[in-house]
Amino acid sequence: MQPEGPYRFTETLGECQVGRAWAALDGQDRPVTVAVLEGAAAGDQRWREAFANAANVLAQTPDSHRYVNADFAAAEPWVAYPSEEGGAAARLFQTLGMNYQPTATAEVLPQPPVVVVPAPAEGARPTSAPPQPVSSPPQLPWAPQPWAMAPQPVSGAPVSPVAVPAAPAPDPLDNSGSRRIAPVEPPARSRTGLWAGIVALTAVLAGGIGLFAGGAMASDGDGPAAKPSASASAPLYEATQASLNKAKFDGDLVPLAEPWLDRMGGCAANGEVGGPKLPADEKKHVFCRYGGVSLHFGQYASHTEKDAARAYRQQLNLAGGALAPGLREATRTTGGASGTSGSYIEYAFKGEDGRTICGIWWDRDNETSALYMETLCEAGLGGNWDALRDLWRRTS
Repeated sequence: MQPEGPYRFTETLGECQVGRAWAALDGQDRPVTVAVLEGAAAGDQRWREAFANAANVLAQTPDSHRYVNADFAAAEPWVAYPSEEGGAAARLFQTLGMNYQPTATAEVLPQPPVVVVPAPAEGARPTSAPPQPVSSPPQLPWAPQPWAMAPQPVSGAPVSPVAVPAAPAPDPLDNSGSRRIAPVEPPARSRTGLWAGIVALTAVLAGGIGLFAGGAMASDGDGPAAKPSASASAPLYEATQASLNKAKFDGDLVPLAEPWLDRMGGCAANGEVGGPKLPADEKKHVFCRYGGVSLHFGQYASHTEKDAARAYRQQLNLAGGALAPGLREATRTTGGASGTSGSYIEYAFKGEDGRTICGIWWDRDNETSALYMETLCEAGLGGNWDALRDLWRRTS
């Protein structure tokens, strides 16, 4: 069924979980590409807001995709791009974290660059104001989301994320050119209020991070890289920790947890006394500590739920550059300890006490589990992203 609108739709160019891209002609027979939000997503106000926000953000970023017409109030919201902006619709859906696939007859266009908020240069003042929250995050139409539940550990929440490049990228942990996290002063002018819809998610997220807000345990140290799992030669304390921790993990969580077994502590699984509340989109959640770092191991119900959780971290990556300068764009890479390929995302958001939290998301290909580690950017890292990157490298 063709969507409604002032265009004559000729063929579908591609589709994803929440919508399609169409080739169409306007009233003067000029070709355009129209992205349409469909189905359950079109009936969800939060998805409608995310769709509009993503379109407007893309129109204002470097290598922007400016649309020629849009109706975000339509029953099925849509946005039209000139035909020469052929990749714009695909990029829009990818920015929403969706797995956009071109149709068999559509021309496969080159992947556009990832949308990322550039960190300000050393000592420079930002050129736009920090966004202010205005709305709740969007909800996937096929899965209940944790922000509708009682306070609980961070979980998947799809919002306008940055697309992860399809091809392998340079090592994100290359220390060359990295910057320390520095306070960002409010700017003199504001370019747009559209970022507000993005960072709103951080406010919702902060309200649900019950476990992170607790005081950190005594530091385990951040010494030389340890073996992925305890061995017979491991010191007695570390061997005991490994044995206790190993019992908490099963399924796809085991490979993620193995490098951590003899170094983390305080692990508790959902359902245990003092354990985390199970998010609605997960089958199992284990929360642990490593010094001042909170470790979340999530076993998702399916790849769809894991993709949605990753998409949320991609959104925080998009909005986090002003909060934690030095944050790098989401990418695909290989784990430093395992050599396994997967998705790597750095992100930042404001905690409920107003302090900025830095995190790294890591999930391996073909698995339904993910690890995300979080700590206070200043108190936990001393303003240095490289410290958290090093920890990831040695345990991934």
